[in-house]
Amino acid sequence: MSTTARFALLPRDGLFCKDGRGWYTSDVGRSHSHPWPPPSTIRGALRAAWGQSLMARSSRTLSPAQWERETQDVALGPVLALLRPLGEDFAPEHRMWPVPADALAVDGRLQRLLPRRPTRGVATLGTEDDAALEALWRPVLPPGKPRSLQPFWTEDALSGWLRGETPKSRGQSGPPFRVDVRVTLNIDTQTAEPGMLYQTPILEMLCREPLGTGAREWALGLECTLPADAPDFPGGPLGLGGKRRLTLAERVTPALFAAPRGLPERSPGLRLILATPAQFQRGWLPDGLERAEYQGDPAWVGTLPGVEGQVVLRAALVNRPLELSTWDMVQRRARATRRLVPAGSVYFFERVDGRPFTALSTLWLAPWGNGREEGLGRVLPGHWNPEEMNT
Repeated sequence: MSTTARFALLPRDGLFCKDGRGWYTSDVGRSHSHPWPPPSTIRGALRAAWGQSLMARSSRTLSPAQWERETQDVALGPVLALLRPLGEDFAPEHRMWPVPADALAVDGRLQRLLPRRPTRGVATLGTEDDAALEALWRPVLPPGKPRSLQPFWTEDALSGWLRGETPKSRGQSGPPFRVDVRVTLNIDTQTAEPGMLYQTPILEMLCREPLGTGAREWALGLECTLPADAPDFPGGPLGLGGKRRLTLAERVTPALFAAPRGLPERSPGLRLILATPAQFQRGWLPDGLERAEYQGDPAWVGTLPGVEGQVVLRAALVNRPLELSTWDMVQRRARATRRLVPAGSVYFFERVDGRPFTALSTLWLAPWGNGREEGLGRVLPGHWNPEEMNT
């Protein structure tokens, strides 16, 4: 019988999650890392730990094919970024969220990007001759040069943003990187092997408070489904990311994954923010939508998981794709690279019947798209008034 487990992962010696750009160490002497671990890396670590615990409990050795079969039911649910003062128990106020793509900083102020109906007869002159794409609403950019935003928002900032409020802070920087130098020596010449002297960027999960008044600790909060009851799992440190760096697991409560108080229950439009990267069959376009005609214009119309009735996609603010390359431990070869919609991307919807959206809290961290067993496509529901910029 499957069971649900929740814990926080705490890397003890930093974390390295290599991206898909290849090593190229002989050319440039450096490698590249994801700025934050993709959910697929975390699920791979859980499957490895489950296979090892299974062998320990049954006193048998699994073949690669058996390992693949007997760990495939280890499924990853929501994955959170956490940041707490050192020594405190994890709580919802320690959650950190990806900065939404509908936020823009201009002239020192944070502003919301609100989609507006396109002007008829004016096209974007894009490479795709797609009338439904041209009919999507677009935000009007405020005058001034945009400033870059920090990659994370605090719990208070995101909760207010989902209600339509603008936070005062431009966000929180992520964990700092340190550089590890790697070298392989030739035993005969006692010199470095050509191409084997290189650097790796390591995410440092412990950081000092400003002015050195204390320390804070980054962690990965996760909810997962295990194939059988295992109250002591993982029973020791995990190996996570490159070099299987030791990572401790700390139990957390279900409240860490609950929706925040004050989340609006009704909204005339629906704003969905991706909390984790999403995999859709047609790239940036969410699954379940088909090209149709709505109010005399071409549009994408369909259904959303957990939402009653049909919806029409009004706008999509999507950042650059996340190229995800993973390694098949059974076949000993790289899997095909996938292009994911990155976390923080925002989609805007209206109901076809014109009624408001209700029970938004039921969509909190709900799965969307493919790769649900990998923790992909978790969404955050927010308020949106389609008439705010169109009246």
